[in-house]
Amino acid sequence: MNKMHKISIILILLILTSCKSNPKEEYAIIKGNITNGEDIEKIYLTNNDRDFKYEINLLEDGSFRDTLTIEPGMYSMSIESRKSTQIVFSKGDDLTIIMDANYFKDSLKFEGQGSNENILLQTINKKIIDWEQKKSEAYSLGEGDYKNLLSERQKELTALLYGKQELNPLFVDFMKRHIDYWKFYGLTYYQVYHRYYTKNPEFTISSDFLDGARALDFYREVDYKASEYYYRLVMSEQIKRADSIEKSGVSNKTLARLKASAGFQSDYIKNDLLLQTIMGSLAFDNEFTSSFDAYMQLSTNPDHKAKVLKQFNEVKSLEKGNLSPKFVNYENYNGGLSSLDDFKGKYVYIDVWATWCGPCKAEIPYLQDVEKTYHDNDKIAFVSISVDKEKDHEKWKAMVKDKEMSGYQLIADNSFKSDFIDSYKVKGIPQFILIDPNGNIVNRSAPRPSSPRLIELLNDLDI
Repeated sequence: MNKMHKISIILILLILTSCKSNPKEEYAIIKGNITNGEDIEKIYLTNNDRDFKYEINLLEDGSFRDTLTIEPGMYSMSIESRKSTQIVFSKGDDLTIIMDANYFKDSLKFEGQGSNENILLQTINKKIIDWEQKKSEAYSLGEGDYKNLLSERQKELTALLYGKQELNPLFVDFMKRHIDYWKFYGLTYYQVYHRYYTKNPEFTISSDFLDGARALDFYREVDYKASEYYYRLVMSEQIKRADSIEKSGVSNKTLARLKASAGFQSDYIKNDLLLQTIMGSLAFDNEFTSSFDAYMQLSTNPDHKAKVLKQFNEVKSLEKGNLSPKFVNYENYNGGLSSLDDFKGKYVYIDVWATWCGPCKAEIPYLQDVEKTYHDNDKIAFVSISVDKEKDHEKWKAMVKDKEMSGYQLIADNSFKSDFIDSYKVKGIPQFILIDPNGNIVNRSAPRPSSPRLIELLNDLDI
């Protein structure tokens, strides 16, 4: 064996040994403990991608440990629907999180590799939340003063990234962009909020007010997933482009938004915008087949397309003009049973509600006003269907009486699992449905009583 050959073998061995002793870590470790979380079984990590949810299981003593191989970055960490905070991690982190379920955000403690970044993230978020509490003062300022205030706050947040603590350079780079997006978001929505807080609906920003925000690009997939402000800015851009497309002759709002979505450079962002737009259409629009066809041509994500096809097949019978699903023998507050067929020959405006639903109760006075307006009109019947559970049956009767609710007051036979409610794919309430005298769907997501559009719709139908 010659000398050069021996040297080559030694170098290879050194490289292999080096790789073995210093492996490139492709994961992060997250562990910790939750106190007072007896009913909590999982921790959830989500981002702005609505299809993404990562679950971390809790042991009986409230401890948890997981090896994260998901994409590093910023995530929303939640233990219950209303208890969430943002965390961030990088490859190689070994992060410990301690929390009390009863005092979630105030109790958070971070230790180990990755703790500096998360402590700083909480500090930045708290400052932004504190400023949000005083947004009426900020948005009431004139253009120059508001811009100066935003710039001062941007500098204050950015300065925190260059303190004495050691931080991951990737985290610093991302947070600099995230803070910029926060500022751009404040500039973009200044006109809307200034009009609201100063009660000056005619106010219009100067032509150069948004010059700084106009330089923003819209193809950063990582930022779209992680930064709520970048995500909102992309949504705002989508709506702006859709408005322009509508003005050019595309009258259908959903089609305009689909076309606008297709114009984004990033396939990921484009497909996500397309998905959100079509799923919203399939949930609320009255005519959506043309939108569905357009979506299937524009999307390049096969998983999304399969999801949309499944949803379309579930709701296609709910398009305007199709025969409405029927409710049969629902208990009537005034006695007896009532079915949809009892109202044949009349338009039927249905309010799906429940005693525990705040927005539902807020609509009751408006519905009563509409009912009074049409009290002597035999062309329309107003039917309220409660989806309260059986255990709240008496509560339903008491509220109907206390609020002097008029019209036909019915209660569904099996809450949200009732055939009629399930057929209409009711997921959230209140939901209002309008059916014509022949039992066909006019609008499966009709305007609320509080909206002037309801009276406009009824007038258009010559009711």
